[in-house]
Amino acid sequence: MQPKTAHRPLFSYVPFLLGGLVMLLTVGCASSGNLSTATIRISESKKAISVARESNASTPKPVDLTNAEEKLAQANLAFNESEYLQATRLAEKATVDADCARIEGKAEKAKKDAEQMRQNNRAMRLDPERSYR
Repeated sequence: MQPKTAHRPLFSYVPFLLGGLVMLLTVGCASSGNLSTATIRISESKKAISVARESNASTPKPVDLTNAEEKLAQANLAFNESEYLQATRLAEKATVDADCARIEGKAEKAKKDAEQMRQNNRAMRLDPERSYR
């Protein structure tokens, strides 16, 4: 009598094969820059920079916003030279820089608001009879 060897049915490997195929396609598509991806990323970057500018209206221009604008300009140059992968990467970096600038602007505004509240509280403690608005 021969010992039994465990054999898995062929269909039990299908999920693993499909998963590997999906991963290869994803990596392949992500690494090959194309026109539509670059266009979308540049558009997203422009919007992120615009939002960052609006949120930083009362603060000096942060370094991150300047970096974002420079990277967007470089992305546009790469796009015009049909370097879509480079344009996509630069636009993504510009979006990250713009998001950082927006967050820094919000933090700065929150600090200013907190300081103003502290000053108001001090004034109210010193002169409780006076009406503050």
